[in-house]
Amino acid sequence: MEPMNIGWLKNIIDLIFPPKEDARKAESLTPEELLALFHPRLAKESWIVSLFPYTHPSVRALIRGVKFYDVKQPLPIVGALAGEYLIESIADKKTFSGWNTPLLVPIPSSKKRLWERGYNQAERFAAHIYESLGDSVIYAPEILAREDRESQTRVARSQREENTAGAFFVPDSEKVSGKYIILVDDVVESAGTMNDARRALIEANAADVFGVAIAH
Repeated sequence: MEPMNIGWLKNIIDLIFPPKEDARKAESLTPEELLALFHPRLAKESWIVSLFPYTHPSVRALIRGVKFYDVKQPLPIVGALAGEYLIESIADKKTFSGWNTPLLVPIPSSKKRLWERGYNQAERFAAHIYESLGDSVIYAPEILAREDRESQTRVARSQREENTAGAFFVPDSEKVSGKYIILVDDVVESAGTMNDARRALIEANAADVFGVAIAH
């Protein structure tokens, strides 16, 4: 459940400062446009796949709209496209790597960031992906936690891995031990966030971790 905190403030701000072009563009994206942009490929690491090219203006608007402006309209479409892709990926992993009923885990926000924004954009993407996957995965947003650190968007690229190093932890390793994990995040750039989340899961004895970023 998303925290009740600053939603009323956002509504007031939207009245004074109408949502920017990113939000308007994200809300206007059609299924046809998103399908045309859908291009799964390996990202920064061989275990991470990204689904959309962040270099495209419409994809940047999608990510920024969902992340900063509470845009929800494109989420079901993105979730359906990602889910269709993951169904095949999970089937391959079951056949060739012994995967069974993986946990679908969004990259968590820190408590501070969650309070400031009122929601976690990675969790919103993951929740809609889960709707398309059904019984093939278990949705488990609670198994991974994150310490308060400076936002990656405010840190120089050269310092991002250092900023996230050691930030993630598993509160209850019994929920992770022996499990196969699909990590979901909105954007992967340096892969510092995903790598540290994977580290925490492997240290908690996860069997394997596969990363999915909406954009790269």
